[in-house]
Amino acid sequence: MQLRLIKPAELDQAALLAHSIFRKAGDTSMKELFPLIFSPGYTHSYAAVAEDGNIAAFMGLVPSTIRTGETLLNVFSIGAVCTDPAYRGQGLAGQLLQLCQTHAANAGASLIFVSGDRSLYTRAGCVPFGGTQFAELNASSAHALAAAAGEEWTLRPMQPGDFFAVNRLLNEREAGQMYSPGELALLLGAEAYAGVLGLSQRTLVAVRDGSIEGFAAMAVPAADVPAPSPATAVEWAGQPQAVVALLAKAALCGGVGTLQVPVPWQERSLLALLRDAGASLSAGANSGTVCIADREALLRQTEVCRKRSLDLSSVDDKELISLLFDPASPLLTSDSSGESEAIPLPYMSGLHFI
Repeated sequence: MQLRLIKPAELDQAALLAHSIFRKAGDTSMKELFPLIFSPGYTHSYAAVAEDGNIAAFMGLVPSTIRTGETLLNVFSIGAVCTDPAYRGQGLAGQLLQLCQTHAANAGASLIFVSGDRSLYTRAGCVPFGGTQFAELNASSAHALAAAAGEEWTLRPMQPGDFFAVNRLLNEREAGQMYSPGELALLLGAEAYAGVLGLSQRTLVAVRDGSIEGFAAMAVPAADVPAPSPATAVEWAGQPQAVVALLAKAALCGGVGTLQVPVPWQERSLLALLRDAGASLSAGANSGTVCIADREALLRQTEVCRKRSLDLSSVDDKELISLLFDPASPLLTSDSSGESEAIPLPYMSGLHFI
């Protein structure tokens, strides 16, 4: 058994293995849902390859850059983790995770985000992180939200000519994945998170005086098809009132019922509009788990975001993640304005879901 970087020519076989584990007949393929993992190119993913050349286990590893405040975080995300049933019980996934962690550290990454929270990851130091307010829009709160947003915008489906404007809005967020227009087009077309939920993606923009001021992608039930999951807002950007106009429109479409909106803690204006409209809110962590790839890289990459000097030498990795990213961390205090000193992160189950 070889455990190594997967070769581009082996990606199709890895995608078929992942599909057999995670998807069912008639579903969109894993290769289509996750082009950043399974498309040919310079791969970062690892596999356990049996003597006959078959992929026994696979772990997708994808690099990205998160902009938060005034700094950039170089990170990796892990997903599509699977083992052929014939090879289970040999600890292959744990060995692949160790290889991925070493790869990320050698590449200069600060963090590794994981879409799961099972013991495979927690044993390797992955922990919950960050803070999110989970809003739920029903018909009543959606109508109130629509009324509060007003009628200043034309709300319409996103078109190919909108990509530069939408990408600008996404890259102007306080915290978010950095996209090129080409990558944005790829991820919007893949509809990864909507596909995982068994839903369809609907992408809208809010236009005023010829300018796009809001964008939102939502995972919603397909017409005349029973919904296996609640409708969910996947990603958005732009002026908060334009965004809530789009969220309200999606929530009031036939068949949606309720719309779940996971809002990162730092988006206070959006949260205030949702709260004032009567949306129910519950607090939780960000999506998935995270571990430190390289502690020195993390401290270096977050240095300009930290509002005060802290002695971090005595805190372990779990405490450091809490101190840096959890707005409710017992290790943090609020600044003089009462705002948290935590570093904001995007919600990780968005367009870049891995």
